[in-house]
This record gives sequence, C-alpha cells and structure tokens, in this order.
Amino acid sequence: MAAAEEVGARGHRAEIFEATAGLGGRIAPDGLASREIFLGGKNIGRRYRRFRELFDRRGRADYEVFGPESGQVWRGRVRELSFSSPSMKLRLGGRLVLRGQVGGGRRFLRLARQVKRDPGSAHLGDRFFEDLALETGDPTIPEYVGTALCRDVVRHMTVRMNAAEPEECHLGNMGTNLGLIVDRFDQLTGTALGDWIRTVQTVHTTHTRTRIAGLTRKGERVSGIVGVNGDERRFDGVVLALPAHAAALVIGEQEAALSSLLCTIRYFPVGVVVAEYDRPAFPEAFAALTAPEGMALSNAGSYGLRDRHIVRYTFSGRSARDRIRPDLFDPEALLSEAEGFLGRYAPVARARRLDFAARAFQPGLCAYRQDHAVCLREVRARLSALPGLALAGDYMRGASLEACVRSGQEAAERVLTGAHRADGSQVEPVGDHASVG
Repeated sequence: MAAAEEVGARGHRAEIFEATAGLGGRIAPDGLASREIFLGGKNIGRRYRRFRELFDRRGRADYEVFGPESGQVWRGRVRELSFSSPSMKLRLGGRLVLRGQVGGGRRFLRLARQVKRDPGSAHLGDRFFEDLALETGDPTIPEYVGTALCRDVVRHMTVRMNAAEPEECHLGNMGTNLGLIVDRFDQLTGTALGDWIRTVQTVHTTHTRTRIAGLTRKGERVSGIVGVNGDERRFDGVVLALPAHAAALVIGEQEAALSSLLCTIRYFPVGVVVAEYDRPAFPEAFAALTAPEGMALSNAGSYGLRDRHIVRYTFSGRSARDRIRPDLFDPEALLSEAEGFLGRYAPVARARRLDFAARAFQPGLCAYRQDHAVCLREVRARLSALPGLALAGDYMRGASLEACVRSGQEAAERVLTGAHRADGSQVEPVGDHASVG
C-alpha cells in the first residue's frame, strides 16, 4: 500500500494485485461481534514518522494513547515489565550480578541508547548494527548479552516481533527489536485504520483474489507480470511486496540465485485470538501479561486503554509452532489454556466470553537470518541487474509498520527510474536508495 501511494503521489498510476479478498496482509480488518478489529499489528510508535505522514496524505488522523501497562510473573506475582522502571532495573541488576552477566547488561544498555539516539538504528540496513555484526561475527543475542537478560527482557521482544526465541535471533538485527522499548505507542481511533485501507484499495486499481505466477522482461528490464492463468500484463515497473519466500516463487528460475537467497530468510508462524468478555479482563494494576517460556501463549493484552474487556492473545515462539500449523490450529483449545493462565492473576477468570476471532498466520513473522546485512547487500546487487523490479517486505527494513512503509516507499522510488508519468513524460532518474541507512 505504501508503494502504491508513493507511485501515485509522484504522478504515476499504480495497479495492485492482491491474492486475498482485501488489502492489508496481517493488518487487514477483521470482525468481532461488537466492532471492527485487527488481528495483526495496529500500534503506531511516536517515532513512526513515515507511517504517520503516509496516513495523513488521506486526511489528518486521530490517535489515542495505547499504553496498557505490561506485567510479567516474577516469583508468583505480577511485576511491572518496563525497562525504565526502577523496580525492574533492581530485579534485573540483581540477576545479572548473581549470574555474572553484568557485562552483557552494559552491552544491552549501549545498544538501547544507540536506538534511542538514532531512530534509523531501529531498521535493517542501519550502518551501526551492520558494522557491529561484522566486528563480532553476528552472534545470537544470548551470546552477546547473556541468558538472564534474554529471559527477562529480550524474549518479550523477539517472540512478539519475530515469533522467535532469543537464541534464534542475531545481533545484527537487534535494533529492530530495541525499537519496542525506546518508543511509546498510540493507536488510531475508531475505524480509521480500516477506512484508510479501504480508501487505498478504492483509489488505486486493485485486483483482489489475483495471484501472480511470474515476471516478464523486455531486454534487461522487467516489463510486467504473468498471472496464474498465463495472462501477461505490461507495466513500467513491478514491486513485489511479499514475504521473502513468496517473492522467490514469483522471481523463479529466471533469477535462480536471487530466489535462492530469498529462501534463506526465516519466518516463524504466529497465531492470534482476540476475545471479548462481559466485563474487564484486567485489573487496574496492569493490562498486559507476558507468558513464561514453555507456553504456547506468548502475550495477553487488552485491546486498548479503554478496552480492557477485549483481550488479544498472541501465540508464538518454539512451544507454539506445532499448535498453530494450519492443520492443527485449534483456537478454542489455545484460548482456554490462555484464559486459564491469565485467570490466575486477572479477573478474566470471572468473566463470560462473548465472542472471539482467530487466525494463524503462515508464513508468519520474519526472523531474518544470521549475516542478514550481507544477504541484503547481495540481494540489492542482484536487483541492480534487473531494472524495473523492486522488492519490499518485512525482511528489507524490518517487521514494524514504520519499517514496512519505508520499504514500500523505497521500492517505489527504485522502479520509477525509467518509468513514464500518466501524461507520457518520463520521470527524472531518482537513483536506488534502498541501501540508505
């Protein structure tokens, strides 16, 4: 959607081909009995400049503070989960001292300060984390900051953003996770997000339930697409805004080396259930609770600051994977287990469930790979031999909404080189800025 909006803003016509019934991917609107909901990401960081500017092109949006207080179970009690809180710092400090991992804590703080100081560090392609990965050999996160910090802080970030355990994530990509703890988050009010998606779908020529099988070329330049029925369509440029493996299938054997590279990028499944109750499910003290390692549930949180009667349950991480496969996904069973855990600490135990909506996302969330920066440099190098084609997705800049917008806009900028405006004039070359940090 960001790519199409950027193409349109520069005086060109965009057509969108979408395999499902409507735009949005993981943030596509869904329904609960009482309202429109979103099973994918909906929280907008205060530092999400590009997302907010993109949204405001269609009219000024209203935001409300998201801010449910998060908690984690510590020795049988719920304690605040905020890296800035004095009580959590004291708990973490004690654990780091006892485990001899104070050095890892200092390294973690250095990285967090870097991301807070430079918002660009929260995106893949940033020079700071690229250089750090090269200097250190791109170790796993526990190898760099220690296991105690990973258990208490880092896992909370990686299972939410990547559906991955800390030991499955690497240092060079860690800036994307640290963006969670240095930012504050809002959400759009009412149906604003759904209305924006529907507007984008209407403004641009959109073909839903339409799959793309391949690309066409005219000389060296990518010149169009091939549908699954063999029909060809001609365009000045093509943006593949897809998960890495899906993009690899479209590129296919025409560029086997590029397809093989994209297939090395990892995704892990994630399941989401949003349930509505007849009363608040959380107490005043907290409105979100992380689940311990070993559970299929990774997090339960209220849908919004004033929506404590609606709970979003996320199932991700190693223990969830076999439970959220398409052939095994049983949302009712997962929901009952999650309610049992949350009910030990919150009033959801006394609430009556009114309705729920559920979805298992495959391929799920992107967990990148070791030496991801090296991989992306090679991807860009191979794309340089394919004018007219650009890639956008969660593996290019990161999984946050802000990173996805940046990825789409940069992809649009790349394919506009050599394209023609609606009035027939040729656009001035803008260069390839996909590698800018």
